[in-house]
Amino acid sequence: MSQDNEIPFRLTQIAQKRLTADQLAEVRRRLEERPEDADFNAVEAAIYVGRSTKTLKRAIDAGVGPARAKNPDASGLYATNRHTRYRKGDLDAWRSSLISFAVAFKRFDDLTLDAPWIVTNEGKLWGHILDAESVDAVLRALSDDAVVFATLNEALREAWSNMPARRAYEAVFDDLVEHERAAIKAAGERDALHSEFGM
Repeated sequence: MSQDNEIPFRLTQIAQKRLTADQLAEVRRRLEERPEDADFNAVEAAIYVGRSTKTLKRAIDAGVGPARAKNPDASGLYATNRHTRYRKGDLDAWRSSLISFAVAFKRFDDLTLDAPWIVTNEGKLWGHILDAESVDAVLRALSDDAVVFATLNEALREAWSNMPARRAYEAVFDDLVEHERAAIKAAGERDALHSEFGM
């Protein structure tokens, strides 16, 4: 039996773990060939977009994931079952507009840390290294010396070639600064109350 025949038509997480690198590449090729209206299960969707199933779920939970649907429950006991489906066209749309939420600028302190940014041949910033569409793109950027380290505010002072990414990072920066400003103001008001009432 050839390795191709050992690849199941529908993948589960257990079946995925058993795949060799060559079989995984074959699965990716097969998924690419499916029509735009084809539906993928969670494992197939993760392989297709080059992320883990956990990352896909986190993206959905964070409100930045691809569109999905749950299959109706055949037993009639529940409105839906746990089997999530993704339409290939929806995954393509999500993948083409993806700005990686994995870049963890979640606290004001994160703004002071150097982060890895990809630089184009023209010397402009393209985005964070985790915004790259695949591990191959990350490795290529690293091997081409196309990665620089800078804080987010330093990166935003530079010229960018990827304007959607720039706007997304500007919004992240603005949100974190505003959140910190509100926290500082609330602390000042608390201290004023304590001082006034001798608490």
